[in-house]
This record gives sequence, C-alpha cells and structure tokens, in this order.
Amino acid sequence: MNFKAVRLFSICFVVFYTVGFAQTNLNRIKIGKEISMEIPEAFHEATPAEIIQKNVSARTPLAMYTDYNSKVDIVVNETTNTWQGGDLEVIMSLYKASVVNLFDEIEFIQEGIQEVAGRQYIVFEFTSVVSDQNDTFGTGVSIAKYTYIQYTLHKNKILLFNFTCPRRVQNQWQNTAREIMQSVRIK
Repeated sequence: MNFKAVRLFSICFVVFYTVGFAQTNLNRIKIGKEISMEIPEAFHEATPAEIIQKNVSARTPLAMYTDYNSKVDIVVNETTNTWQGGDLEVIMSLYKASVVNLFDEIEFIQEGIQEVAGRQYIVFEFTSVVSDQNDTFGTGVSIAKYTYIQYTLHKNKILLFNFTCPRRVQNQWQNTAREIMQSVRIK
C-alpha cells in the first residue's frame, strides 16, 4: 500500500468513526398536553404508512418518531386497560413475561424500577433476536434489535416509551436512548 492510500484510509476511518459515534443533538417535543421528551433533531414524525408498517399494536401510538432511513424508532403509547393501585413490581413481572415471549432470544442489559424526574418507571433494556425459521415473512432471516422500554402509571393507565434500533448500531445509539428516556416528563 502506498503512502497516499494509507493516508486516505486513515482520514476516512477518522471521519466515519467520528460521525458514527458523534453526540446526537436532542430537541424537546410535546406529545399532547402532558408529555414531553427529547428526541434526536434529525428524527421526523412517522408517516401513517410507517406507523402501519411498524406498529405491532392494534392501537395507534400516541406518537412515533423515526430516523431518516426509518430504522431507528421512538414510540409513545398508552394501554387501553386500567390499573388500580400501582404495584409496579406486579406490573413489571407481567410485562417482563410478555416481552420475553415476543422473542426467540433475549438478553437483558438492565431491568428494574427507576426514578426519572420524580416518577417511577419500569425499565427493560435488552437485545433480542426473532428468527423467521419457518419462512413466515418470506425472509428466512433473523432480526436482531436493541430496545430500551420504560413504562409508568399515569391516570390509571400505563404509558409506554420505546426506543428500538438494529443491534448492529446499538453502540451508536445506546447512550442516546438512555438520554431520551431520562428526558421524559409527565405533568
């Protein structure tokens, strides 16, 4: 390899490394009258087609934001069922069982109850794999994701905040996902 090629490779490596792991600028947005949170400034509100394509719930989310190539998503939703009392330990065990059953493989990075801005949240941060072994979706491939979900009780309903990206870009997004979740505010 000649000197010019080595130099060009070095410059490209530094540029891609810096861009790939650069700090993501966050902007505060409002979701309805009572919820606000920070999201990356490059994200946009998901189109109705994107929501239909990605939303696994029968209920339309309160808000959904995605990156420019529609691979990284932030979703805010509210359950239809009501919860009286507020025993977060019980709710956490029910939701953990549901989350575990959704995937072929799951590895928890963290799970528990955390306080964010004076409010208690159930937190699950994990990586997962769903395999299309039976070629159900016509792909026959596995899908690996990084997910950070937090739940909280609000007016006897559960609010869900979900950040998801492909696992291959987890290192690029994990700190930002944690910042986003720490920025959630509910009146």
